[in-house]
Amino acid sequence: ATDRTWHNPSGLYAAATAARDLLEDCRDRLAGIVDCDPGRVVFTAGATAAVNALARHVAGTAAAGSRAILSAIEHPCVAESFAAALPGRVEEITVDREGVVRIDAVEAVLDGQPKTPAIVSVMAASNESGAIQPWQAIAAVCRTRGVPFHADAAQWLGKCPARGLGECDWVTGSGHKFGGPKGVGFLIVPESGTAFRGDRGGPQEHGRHAGTENVAAIAAMVAALEAREAEIAAGTAAWAAARDAAERRLRERIPGAVVISANAPRLWNTLALVIPGGDGKKLVARLNRLGIAASTGSACSAGADASPRIVAAIGATAFGVAPADLRGVVRLSGGWETTYEDWL
Repeated sequence: ATDRTWHNPSGLYAAATAARDLLEDCRDRLAGIVDCDPGRVVFTAGATAAVNALARHVAGTAAAGSRAILSAIEHPCVAESFAAALPGRVEEITVDREGVVRIDAVEAVLDGQPKTPAIVSVMAASNESGAIQPWQAIAAVCRTRGVPFHADAAQWLGKCPARGLGECDWVTGSGHKFGGPKGVGFLIVPESGTAFRGDRGGPQEHGRHAGTENVAAIAAMVAALEAREAEIAAGTAAWAAARDAAERRLRERIPGAVVISANAPRLWNTLALVIPGGDGKKLVARLNRLGIAASTGSACSAGADASPRIVAAIGATAFGVAPADLRGVVRLSGGWETTYEDWL
């Protein structure tokens, strides 16, 4: 698409119209994948850009004194965006021993609010341990209470079916998480979201988010998601089996290692461990020298000395280790191209 539709889709000449047609076709196709009206799709420069725009919107439209309710394991782009937009007005929902948000915990927090919350945000799946969150049930709880719900689907998309995400009020996603280009993503707004306005400037994205759209990147992102959806439909059991085999082998070789979210439903591509006595950064460096690309948690917080958010939220007691051992975290992630032999 780069050589054919590099023109500004806001232009009035023929080539610009072709770019705009492709842009709207991508909007229709993405809407079909997540099962929502195309008018709810806003293209952005990535999930972080989408979440920041959402947080600013919530801050500008929320009732005075209302709070944003976030899970304790949200990605930094969600936690930091809402903390900056609503200082002193963010409350966290705890997770259980497996790093999963419980429905009763959500209900307890909502019922304890003096005012209707401005928003509830819970990721669809943990970017650190792969733990799948009950986002559909949480969305239903929020719906019955008239509370807007946001699902960060960055880690979910491309690994689990996207259909049904359109039931959430707000959804954010990032192209590079499922094989698309970096620097492109999207925001799903509510049916009544015509009042939403992201970055100010021109009339792009039907007046909701200014800035010339990167049509080629958007087209590549949607094509990548369509390809992943087809692979998901064909089954993920073989990929999960490879991850599980690697997990068993690591447990055998490192008897004290604790798999994070081991007893929860997890994404098939993620394996995160606490290695008592280890230092996550040093372990990642050693693995790198062996040709293994690992991380200590979220790539967006990889430079921090603190333990991953999900490990801190679960707590040392649940892992049966000393607090200092929570620094010994290593995360391994595979992809559709990762073979059984690669895992082992």
